Amino acid sequence: MGAPMAGPRVAAFFRAEAPPAEMPQPDIVSEGGGQVDAQPVAPVSPPPVTPTKAPNDEEPSPALVGIYPARSNELPGWGVTSHKIPYYKADGTYVGTVEGGVLFDCGKTLTSSRGVMIECRFQQDDLPGDTFFIGRKDAQFFTSTYRKLSKSRVQALKQYYALNGKIEARRTEIMEKGANQNPYFAPARAAHEAYQKHIQDAQQLEQMRDKIEGTKRMELEDKLRALKMNEGTLRKAFEETQEKFTAWKKAHAADLPKPENDADTQEWTREKKRLAAALPGLAF
Repeated sequence: MGAPMAGPRVAAFFRAEAPPAEMPQPDIVSEGGGQVDAQPVAPVSPPPVTPTKAPNDEEPSPALVGIYPARSNELPGWGVTSHKIPYYKADGTYVGTVEGGVLFDCGKTLTSSRGVMIECRFQQDDLPGDTFFIGRKDAQFFTSTYRKLSKSRVQALKQYYALNGKIEARRTEIMEKGANQNPYFAPARAAHEAYQKHIQDAQQLEQMRDKIEGTKRMELEDKLRALKMNEGTLRKAFEETQEKFTAWKKAHAADLPKPENDADTQEWTREKKRLAAALPGLAF
């Protein structure tokens, strides 16, 4: 089977990192190499966002106390969620979601089919005190410890990323409304899902085939050949609906809602900018 294609331009309506309306099934590979089914729970409520004064201008830069953005090849000491993200148990079980603006301490790393996962312990009263795993790409990570920062700077940091999460959520909401106006949105999404399922089914059959011999192996090879013959049809349907979706979107661009014109988004963005001035090396 060929490698899966990139997602259709249906996703172009949404920011790539924005959480989906329904969290996908996790495919984390645990230290034992296993994979488990998702067990979703209700999303955790976002941390309270209250107005705060920016830290004193005379407060030393975080860099002066050893706090820098952690490089991708080093183990971070702590981090903060920058928007709504999923978190998992060590065995790959999906637990739920956490909003932007939540601080956490970091532990070990695990490798998964989703990439590098970081062990973390959330530092917020309404969140479980156990350790969980989040994606290395799903948050902002730093060296040392946030406990070296003043309370006012920590509060500003949490508020900054809580606002960032609210902006991302509003953007997704607005873009979804625009997508729903597109008559080709539903067909494009359905074609994409059908094609992706076809790819996954073929991969599972290939794995099964490689583990057995004899008559059963021959039967699986026959099924794989049948899937291969159908792949072209599904791919063509996927590409055709994607093209129609994109063409309609371009033709009606002026009529679609734009996140940057949203009044709340504009207000949150201004507040983020004010806070960023007091968060050197911490606000992204």
